[in-house]
Amino acid sequence: MQTRNPASRQHSLGTRLVLATLGFCFVFTLFAVGARTLSAWNEAWAAMNADLTLLERVYQQTLSKAIWDMDRDALHTQVESTAQVASVGRIVVKLKSGNRTPELIERQADGWQPSTLAPTRHLDLVYAPFPGGSETVGELTLAGDERVLWARLRDEVKGIILTQLLQSLLLAGLIMLLFNRAVTVHVRRIAQHLGQLTPQNMGQTLRLDRNPQHGDELSLLETGVNQLQGKLTDHLAQLQHYEDELGAHRDHLAELVRARTAELESLGQAQQLVLGLSNRLIHAPPDSFDVCQQECLDEVARRLGANHALWLVPVPGQAAFRVFTEWQSADLPQAPVALPLAGLTQVPTRLAHEELLFFYSQAEMGRSLSPPETAVFTTQPVGACALGLLRSDGEDYGMLFVGKPLGQGEWPPEDRALLAMTTQLLLHSVRHKTQLIAILATQDALRNANRQLEVLSRHDSLTGLFNRRHFDQTKVDEFQRALRNNQHLSLLICDIDDFKSFNDLYGHACGDQCLRDVAGAMNAVINRSGDALARIGGEEFAILLPVTTAAAAWQVAERVRQAVVDLHIPHVASRVGPYVTVSIGLAELDLELTPDFDALFEAADQALYRAKECGRNRIEFTAP
Repeated sequence: MQTRNPASRQHSLGTRLVLATLGFCFVFTLFAVGARTLSAWNEAWAAMNADLTLLERVYQQTLSKAIWDMDRDALHTQVESTAQVASVGRIVVKLKSGNRTPELIERQADGWQPSTLAPTRHLDLVYAPFPGGSETVGELTLAGDERVLWARLRDEVKGIILTQLLQSLLLAGLIMLLFNRAVTVHVRRIAQHLGQLTPQNMGQTLRLDRNPQHGDELSLLETGVNQLQGKLTDHLAQLQHYEDELGAHRDHLAELVRARTAELESLGQAQQLVLGLSNRLIHAPPDSFDVCQQECLDEVARRLGANHALWLVPVPGQAAFRVFTEWQSADLPQAPVALPLAGLTQVPTRLAHEELLFFYSQAEMGRSLSPPETAVFTTQPVGACALGLLRSDGEDYGMLFVGKPLGQGEWPPEDRALLAMTTQLLLHSVRHKTQLIAILATQDALRNANRQLEVLSRHDSLTGLFNRRHFDQTKVDEFQRALRNNQHLSLLICDIDDFKSFNDLYGHACGDQCLRDVAGAMNAVINRSGDALARIGGEEFAILLPVTTAAAAWQVAERVRQAVVDLHIPHVASRVGPYVTVSIGLAELDLELTPDFDALFEAADQALYRAKECGRNRIEFTAP
């Protein structure tokens, strides 16, 4: 049989390594391109969805306002500007009305086609015409353009493929160059030397053409070949011995690995427990935060296999401590045992320095603490025990004591780690509780301040009635509602007769009191929740009466006029009578003849002028 020389095939290790690298890079490129393409698609979709969401936020209020105000020019302008955004393929605005068929305003990009891949946003357009009220005036639909997604994806895929291919080629070339220079040349030299070895030239040593100071694997190989040539017989004899030792080391290492794995698993479970407790504390309501802290300590004590756990906190302003929470296992006597806290006036000295102490017995703890301090923690029979100090930024938040049952005198690493993590957890929970209380107090103060500012911004400081600002906001809403719902709307403008003479005669202090009294009498008459009474000038008041005919408004005006007369405020300078009186102008909205609220106000003001001209202390009405 002819023997084939393996060297004649000339299969280079470097070439095989490069081919394997290229194959791996090709497979990796396929997966990377697929993953990054999917990521690029998701990013493009998310970016388009974010664009549509931003457009919703930008145009929601303006579109609602335009629909509410029936401003078609502004509405079409906003729809056109939204349709110009590249991400928007189609925009539809649906206008709702109480007594009309909904109207659609639609714009779409040239060539846009409906797609299930591009995001679509739907939003109800809600307008708040007055504080505390809201009304849905329409719907907004934004559909993304799928062509934009595909265009972005194509650009991303080109860059991804080019990058991956370039990386693969550079990696293969670098591996080929390094492997050939560092390994291939010397491996061939070693193979050539071994091929020439015979029993006659076994003493010829191997010399590689490289710096012997490298001290790497090739140097070790060179030394090993030379030693093999000189001590081949001894090496074979010792090989079995080395294998036996290796088996023993392997068994020992496996045992160490198992022990370390069990320790790491216990530590991982402890970390999961602390993370779960931390999450509970973060989301605990303020009113049950203390209970949650106590429950967390109970769970940790059970996890440690303890039979007694104690959390002591300092008493504010005193050199003393009190029990925040105490936990005992069912194996201990359930009768309460009074703790001798009178002798504990400060944190034990050693605990103050080390912050975490572990003892294997009560006796060992007694050698580290003073007798009064030891007495506090030895009221129950325990074995191994530990003390933890809750301290942050120089402030002590208490001490934590955990005791195990008698007969247990060990603190394994995972239990030490769990207790250390628990100490930090409870410390951070105390700080979180303090911050939470401060935040809640600040929020309450801000809410009270905002309520006061809201009242001040909408009410007259002298009379307590609504001011001109609130009236101007309310009148537009009521006017639009009356037009939209085809409802009645009446307006009263009231003016105190000869009030300038009253001020000149009695003084401004009496004039201010007169305004307050008149405002109170008028406010007592206006008893419907939808009616609005406001002071709009010095001695001028306006009463807005929604869903009220002129006849019903006349009755309200008469009650207002009579209520002011019944005050019997003396006014000797009046040209009407001995008491303060008011003149009232009344006007009712005509849906066909009244173009805006200013026209309604002008009609009521003309009626007030006639009431003044006709003798005061009376009501006049301006017909449409």
